[in-house]
Amino acid sequence: MKRLVALILVCIFCMATAYAAEWAEGLSPAKPSNLKREVDLTQTVGYWLMFPRTGLSADRFCDVLEIYLPNPDVELGEGTATLWDADGEVAIVDFADPAQVELRPLEEVEMESMHWGSGVCVEMHLPISLKFDEAYYVTMDEGTLTSNGGKVKSSRIPYSDQVPIEEQYWTPSVTGDFGISGLYYSEAAEVDEEAEETEAEGPIEPKYNPAKGDAIHFDLVLGGDAKTAVMYSENDSVYFETLEYTESSAVTATITGDELNWGVVFLDENGDVVDYVNLAAAQSEE
Repeated sequence: MKRLVALILVCIFCMATAYAAEWAEGLSPAKPSNLKREVDLTQTVGYWLMFPRTGLSADRFCDVLEIYLPNPDVELGEGTATLWDADGEVAIVDFADPAQVELRPLEEVEMESMHWGSGVCVEMHLPISLKFDEAYYVTMDEGTLTSNGGKVKSSRIPYSDQVPIEEQYWTPSVTGDFGISGLYYSEAAEVDEEAEETEAEGPIEPKYNPAKGDAIHFDLVLGGDAKTAVMYSENDSVYFETLEYTESSAVTATITGDELNWGVVFLDENGDVVDYVNLAAAQSEE
């Protein structure tokens, strides 16, 4: 289960008293919290809870942006969401592409944690994971989400050049003493064996659907209790030239199998497991 389940216990939506996955008296998809006014769901898709964001950061790895809505009537619309940093556009996510955006009903434990009786989650898969301590913001087109049979469209998330990045409407972030930063997959670069050096012909294009022969790139971050990181692939679907790291490093690997399954285990100074990131699970669940 995602780390968000624990984090959302402190979010502002968690003000009802019921612990079962049902709406407490006086609450509903239109009014998910006693601190919120009731909205007209014939005019709006309702309240959003965005993750990650400032004050509710992802921990150690994040390649999916999520929107939680108590309104179970919400469906995917059309348009795009764009992730930006200080240098400009980082990634565009197309809501018409099921490989990039998924809509699912909330799981029981998620509803219980948020004290909601219903809801859905929108998962926007990024072609490159968030980088540690990077300042990001998100913009979204109008109508990327709809409800009431398509009659109601979500509002646009704009950018304001009047405020700094960290004060935009949605500012996702990933933090932690250790983890995986800036992970992406790309087609393997063609290397001229007769040349001592190969100059890049342009920026590497991240892939949404990596395949056998493609490359994996990420920055490994070590710190805090994590003194060592060990790469693994249970089904030998990834080849790592170096399996063990004792300092932060840029890591590149090669996909050697058809069913991608790999990850990173973080160990303390005694060799005990501090945490791990399973990237097979990250691609299919997070």
